[in-house]
Amino acid sequence: MRTVLALGGNALQRSGDDGSVEGELRRAHASLTPMAELLAGRDRLLLTHGNGPQVGHALLRAEAGRPETPERPLDHLVSDTQGGLGYLLERTVREIIAGAGGSRSVMTMLAQVEVDPELGEPRKPVGPWYLDARRAELEARGWALAEGEKGVRRLVVSPTPLRVLELDIIRSLFENRMLCITAGGGGTPVVRNGARWRGVEGVIDKDTVAGMLAQQLNATHLIIATDVEHAWVGPDRRPLGEVGVAELRSHYDAGEFPAGSMGPKVCAALDFVERGGEMAIITATGNVMAALAGEAGTRVVA
Repeated sequence: MRTVLALGGNALQRSGDDGSVEGELRRAHASLTPMAELLAGRDRLLLTHGNGPQVGHALLRAEAGRPETPERPLDHLVSDTQGGLGYLLERTVREIIAGAGGSRSVMTMLAQVEVDPELGEPRKPVGPWYLDARRAELEARGWALAEGEKGVRRLVVSPTPLRVLELDIIRSLFENRMLCITAGGGGTPVVRNGARWRGVEGVIDKDTVAGMLAQQLNATHLIIATDVEHAWVGPDRRPLGEVGVAELRSHYDAGEFPAGSMGPKVCAALDFVERGGEMAIITATGNVMAALAGEAGTRVVA
């Protein structure tokens, strides 16, 4: 197999967790140990991951440090969490591979992702809620804000990814059966500014980037590991097992999958299989090996 494994943020932190590094390490071990055979094997494998909770915490720390510490733009915080979580995952994966008697090389790489310069409107909420009394102060920073019962929250752009700048290096590692951990949180969005690159204060959908990398690496399998066992449809929440792209596309077009959760995962799975991938899997982290055996999860096939 040639596999891209996209870990959701729940693989590192779930509701009720304390958010500490020790807690993330325990969660990472619990999430990845059932996949030891895949991680330690000789098939080509790339690992991506989410970073939503960690970026949220980074924004809280940045806000708490004002005005004593300099402001850090969102693209730098995304890169910071790519590196920190990659380090945590690399340690975990190395331990699991060694425990399984494997010897695969593992490395972490930051990914810069060129995005469409037509960035779109800021619609993606990030960071904490603020009291409505701070609206004028926050708008003076140039922030777009969303209103809610808890106050106001920052909105940022979520531009369309075009390419990963480090793709040639990632492909070389992939073809040589080294496990590369990259594109955390969808990678850091950048646009070309003349002869230079400029970071974008926004976030990219991580599943879209995982699917894009899977296509560009000619992967056979795209695995989206999340916190539910299946995608489901209808008022009775009927779970989808093995499903063809035509049927799944009809469910997607009918609005069965929420845009803020399952929608991007289904879209990435559909695009991957429609463009030549053998299978896309959406399932819980603990069910990945059973899904590869055809016994669990939503399995999208041509």
